[in-house]
Amino acid sequence: MFEPVRLGLALGAGGARGLAHIGVLKALERAGVKISFLSGSSLGALVGGLYAHCLNADEVERKIQDFLAGDLFKKTRLSLVKEVFHDRSASLYSRVETFIKKAYLHTLMLTRSSILDPDLYQALIEALVPPVRIEDLPLGFSAVSTDLKSGRPVLFRSGPLRRAVAASAALPGVIQPLAFQGLVLTDGGVLHKVPVEPLRCMGADKVLAVDVEMEETSKDEGGPLRGIEVLFRVEDIENYTLKETALGTADLVLRPRVGHIHWSDFEHLAEMIQVGQDEVTEKLDDIRRLARRRTLPFRLSRPAEARPAACWLDWIEI
Repeated sequence: MFEPVRLGLALGAGGARGLAHIGVLKALERAGVKISFLSGSSLGALVGGLYAHCLNADEVERKIQDFLAGDLFKKTRLSLVKEVFHDRSASLYSRVETFIKKAYLHTLMLTRSSILDPDLYQALIEALVPPVRIEDLPLGFSAVSTDLKSGRPVLFRSGPLRRAVAASAALPGVIQPLAFQGLVLTDGGVLHKVPVEPLRCMGADKVLAVDVEMEETSKDEGGPLRGIEVLFRVEDIENYTLKETALGTADLVLRPRVGHIHWSDFEHLAEMIQVGQDEVTEKLDDIRRLARRRTLPFRLSRPAEARPAACWLDWIEI
């Protein structure tokens, strides 16, 4: 006999690449894979929160598609970020123009707490996220953020969904950190790129993790690295190691192939959703094996399982 397990789904950070999570959810729905708990970090918290509210991936896709096509999103200037830091043009005019735009963005980051106006960010959250409480959602949900004061991860398991998503998706330098209950909250991906651990403590028997970060590559430039390049490389290694350590505790990891897409590039929604679906299709047999448990014929019900007295020893839980 087989009985379903309580499956937890961890949706990772990655900026625009997190739109691939929608495709993962659509494919899981189509395959009849039941999710019992969901946790998200950064854009994974946004997609996960919307899904935990409506339990319909097509509806989440429509909502985000309409939002990205609207005037409010155009005010974010995220397209400028992508244009500036990924310009490959060789023409003198384009290079000068890019230099001026980059100087403008650097000025904003040096003179303000964020590129995005805080009021505009709040309007974005209110336009996307419904005014509901996490504890009232039909699917168990949590969102991860980071407290800049203590350096500890923060887990939202109750309270307004809008506040949890806003705190989890507050990308450093782009979105101003949120002040709440003495905490200074920024992007959940700073410490937990893929929030596997919270799902265990929420009661998940198995955890399916979705990693949409860029793949780690070697930086062999054929010569000695400059000082600033060494600093950036060290940060890359730290982030990669932190993420892989967390993923090592998941039972199965999905890696939609979206690493070529910049975190600020929201123009490829359909492509990223398709890639997310393709990844589930490719791993569907493994996912189905994960989502079922063999039981003894005489067992009529699942015994109550002991829960740890303190689930988040290193977390700030809200």
